[in-house]
Amino acid sequence: MRTALDARTSTGYGNRARRGFHGELDVQTALAAAQTAARLRDAAAVGEKISGPATRRALIGAASIPAFEGALTTPKAAAKFLVRDGLVLFDNPDSFLICAFKRDTALCDPDPGAAAPNQFACQLGCGNAIRTDSHAQAAREHADRLDAKAALVPQPLGDRIRRTAGRFRALADAHDSAAQSAEVAIS
Repeated sequence: MRTALDARTSTGYGNRARRGFHGELDVQTALAAAQTAARLRDAAAVGEKISGPATRRALIGAASIPAFEGALTTPKAAAKFLVRDGLVLFDNPDSFLICAFKRDTALCDPDPGAAAPNQFACQLGCGNAIRTDSHAQAAREHADRLDAKAALVPQPLGDRIRRTAGRFRALADAHDSAAQSAEVAIS
């Protein structure tokens, strides 16, 4: 919703107090980011390996967030949480990664002052990306589904779908070759 309802197009929509709907978006975004950090922390604790240019920053961000025990209740507290540039983690299941969002290095072209990435514009090679073994496995499963779909369509379209599946497998293979445990990544 944050990407679809950016401040330029929805200022004043569903206005609540001074911040309107965007205050509620901050709360929901902060909750989702806290849950993403908890999942990364749990995955690292059970031995999942992690890869990507932002691995160290993401692990530090996940460790610095207290265990999720409830909800951030105010838009002000949520906004304060979201300005921790580089330490707030956003799950992007469509791109099979977690974004340790840092505006200055984001390739998704976020607005100046954005508190979250533009998940619809996620780019390969972004310095904010990390992947876990679970992301790599999900990318392989997606590639398998694409291959099954490619078998059911005409050849030119099927070839294009198979190339896309190959890119997802290459992404998972790159993770496998670069992945390391959390202890190694932080040291």
